[in-house]
Amino acid sequence: MKSSPNNRINAIIDALLAAHDDAQNLSLSSLNRMPEFFMAVRVADYFAEHFINFGYRLESSVKRTLEASEMRADDIEELLQDPDLRSDGRFDLVLHTGKKGRTAHIIEFKRGDAMRGLITDIRRLAKVSAQAERHSLKTNYLVLTRRCPAEKDTTDRLLERLNTALEADGLGDTDINLVYSQPLGPSLDSNHELVAGRAFQIVVLEIKG
Repeated sequence: MKSSPNNRINAIIDALLAAHDDAQNLSLSSLNRMPEFFMAVRVADYFAEHFINFGYRLESSVKRTLEASEMRADDIEELLQDPDLRSDGRFDLVLHTGKKGRTAHIIEFKRGDAMRGLITDIRRLAKVSAQAERHSLKTNYLVLTRRCPAEKDTTDRLLERLNTALEADGLGDTDINLVYSQPLGPSLDSNHELVAGRAFQIVVLEIKG
């Protein structure tokens, strides 16, 4: 498979739907209760298996990720000086291409849709996307699972909350494409007990420069 915006988003969702099946069958759990690194590993392996030219790095350092990109040295240095990027921090999953392992896309993962955590990651990814200009790093992803009613679409409410939080944080102009799955079950609580009438969704935020 060749990389394209639609193919990448569909791959993320397909990988996590398969991961949800395995979580139920092998762990007696559900994707919404599995740790974030489970999602990252499953998406990483899916991309490596199904795409022509993708490899990956898990828990890749911010510094290494940027230095392995095709961005100009002064742009990289500017990002590394930005406290929001946390140059000594790490990204959950980095896709790379070619024999030299050039950084292609960053994917971060979250359980839940608490706005404070989402905005922190969106800010980081948006700054990379804006600085990348024409390079592939202009498109990055934040992937999350969120609780939702089993028979009611509440994504409009999620969008409203997200837009309000982005405006309040000065990120109102950020180019974000939101794609989500249908409600999935079972939705389990922290004791892995079934929560009646509840489901969860996989949500992908495509952040573009």
